Amino acid sequence: MQSFEELYQQHFDFVWKCARAFGTMPQEIDDVVQDVFMVLQRRFGDLREDAAVRSWIYGITRRVVSSHRRRRRERESRVPEHLDVDALTSNEQSPLAATEHSMQVQLLSTLLERLDERKREVFVLSEILEMNGREIAETLGVPMNTVYSRLRVAREEFDAAVLRQRKSLEHGRRP
Repeated sequence: MQSFEELYQQHFDFVWKCARAFGTMPQEIDDVVQDVFMVLQRRFGDLREDAAVRSWIYGITRRVVSSHRRRRRERESRVPEHLDVDALTSNEQSPLAATEHSMQVQLLSTLLERLDERKREVFVLSEILEMNGREIAETLGVPMNTVYSRLRVAREEFDAAVLRQRKSLEHGRRP
């Protein structure tokens, strides 16, 4: 069985990508990833040799991100409306590049939110985290056919939403 250090080295990028794909704010990503590995270290003894490690890590990451998101909503509900918390964080990108990136991330987030939770989860695992069908099936504990069915419908719905968004933008630009 691998050591915790080996687990950390092997799965750090996966945890980071999962946390980001679940909508973790860029300024919170380091904290979320750290919290995930703290949970992993605490529960490392529970891991069986025959267990699907990525599935185990995925589940923990999903729960940690959910907790962070809930705490952020609570925190934001206490921040006065006139205070722009995002404007207070430093950003090394140019303002234009940061704005464009932010708009793209927001658009992706909006389009993903339009998918129901099950389809969105399969879509994110496949398209963003680049997991294959077998890995997704193991991670979610569903049959392969279910994964492929959800993924097919999610791709169709996502593509349709992108097309509607493009038409909306084109229509809005016309005089």
